[in-house]
Amino acid sequence: MINECGCSDGLTDRTRYEEVVLDTMLYSAQLKERVARQNSAVIVAMARMIAGTFEDGGKVLLCGNGGSAADAQHLATELTIRYRSSVDRPALPAIALSTDTSALTAGANDLGYDAVFARLVEAYGREGDILLGLSTSGNSQSVINALEFAQQQGMKTLALLGSDGGKLKGLADLEIIVPHSGSADRVQECHITIGHVLIDLVERMLGYCRS
Repeated sequence: MINECGCSDGLTDRTRYEEVVLDTMLYSAQLKERVARQNSAVIVAMARMIAGTFEDGGKVLLCGNGGSAADAQHLATELTIRYRSSVDRPALPAIALSTDTSALTAGANDLGYDAVFARLVEAYGREGDILLGLSTSGNSQSVINALEFAQQQGMKTLALLGSDGGKLKGLADLEIIVPHSGSADRVQECHITIGHVLIDLVERMLGYCRS
């Protein structure tokens, strides 16, 4: 039987869709395992850098475009508000640079979009702070410009990238490249998981979580 969207409602189609679910989620899990095994030491080093910055009174700025902007906002919120309700800790200073629509649109209109994040780094960043840039392609010029400006200001830099790392490869102090050259979805799934692990580690390193 064919339904209104022109698709068969038979068992064959249901099974096929279930295979899509299984294939997609298993591949995502396998990619995360691969990234974890190849980058566990880098993830720990990133967490130590972030924890040390917080201990020194510094802050973390985050930037990215599209889904990466959403990930930056997601992680900044979990640092400032909380990650897990079971961990009672003070707010940790983090700012996602993609959340102020007035600043983004004014910057894009007056300076050109590629300069927007660098301008906000100039406004908020200080020597010793961290800028974390996210780019699934590694070629986001706005992120490249922001990382380069941050380094000129004496800030530390981190990058979560995809594919072969693109133009951003080798630019940050520490980087993780998710080796997936297809669509951005699998890369973003790895990036947000890495971000969650980083927050977990930072809370442990700062003594807020001992379990």
